[in-house]
Amino acid sequence: MGKEMKLFGCAICLFLFCFFCFGEEVENKDILVKGIGYGSNETEAMMTAKRDAVEKGIEMILLSQIEIENFQAKRDIVVTKALGAVKRYTTISNTKASDGMYKIEIKANISRATVNEDLASFHILLKTMEKPKVMVIFQENNVGYEEPTNCTAENSIVKLLKDPYDFEIIDSNIVASIKTSSQKMACLTGDVSTTASIGAMHSAEVIIIGRADSRVLENLSIDLGGMKSVKAYVELKAINCTTGEIIASGNAHSEKVHISPYTAGLMAINLASEKAVKKIINSVIEEWNEQVNNGLPLMITITEVSSFRLKNAVIHTLNSIPGIVKLHERVWDDVKKTLLVDIQYKGNTNEFCSRVDGYKMNFYGGSLAVTGQNGTKISIVIQVK
Repeated sequence: MGKEMKLFGCAICLFLFCFFCFGEEVENKDILVKGIGYGSNETEAMMTAKRDAVEKGIEMILLSQIEIENFQAKRDIVVTKALGAVKRYTTISNTKASDGMYKIEIKANISRATVNEDLASFHILLKTMEKPKVMVIFQENNVGYEEPTNCTAENSIVKLLKDPYDFEIIDSNIVASIKTSSQKMACLTGDVSTTASIGAMHSAEVIIIGRADSRVLENLSIDLGGMKSVKAYVELKAINCTTGEIIASGNAHSEKVHISPYTAGLMAINLASEKAVKKIINSVIEEWNEQVNNGLPLMITITEVSSFRLKNAVIHTLNSIPGIVKLHERVWDDVKKTLLVDIQYKGNTNEFCSRVDGYKMNFYGGSLAVTGQNGTKISIVIQVK
């Protein structure tokens, strides 16, 4: 009976291993492309063939016209960075022309996962944008030990955000002080708008919150000669602190074996955290690109707009404010003297409020005064002379 149980345990382990590996392979399925290269010798021709294959692989992943245009502008840098994505290749043909030039054609397997990582790290370069300031804060339970000082998940994510993405990170001391307050942590696990407000309060533009848990897999640890198998689960979401909306969410799991369950848990949490954040990083970068390049959507309520002429003067004045790239008039209520407009503004809400507060009207005298701001909703009143 003991032997049968051992065989059954081995079978389960093998099944889980195959399941996890297959799942990861499907998620990061390779790209099969052909590459053609020319050179004065075979080495040079092979290198250009690989570059051609990588370039084709990248273009297969890029979807939007803007992405492709930016890729073309930085082609040499990006392709050089992504050459490591060629996992394996076979030579289809190798010929030498009468002028002595070699032509090599290959069929290459391009790692989609590697290309995705390289493209993500270059999104910021391609778009020449300022990077969002990020706060990372996690609740973490490692094999039954849950303390505010647990920060394996946070450290893993911060490390990845810094290298290769080079994000600016909110000071870890600020995060540590928040984690010691059960009230603040309860707020972070509450509604999204409150979480965004806490992030904005500490100058974060994006806040990544989540939970990491690990537990010992007792059934799989029976035949490991005293070693313990520990599985970690990580869930996270990234929130735009300006709009108060969820950018993306992700989850991942990982298993590690060690003689110390606690150490195995740390190792598993570290790996699962890295996997989880990789699932959302592109979405964070893309949304920030959209916000920086096309403007932040703001909903503006202006009061004391008592006449049609004054309403037109307000619209004209707003259109003259630097940074406003688009303005849409929603409704003017002449009874309540209220005008509602939607704008796209290149910058953040604090910048907009600072710029608008005290801004002189183009006609009829007076100025604009900011009376309130809640996320992307801003209240303005017209102050007469």
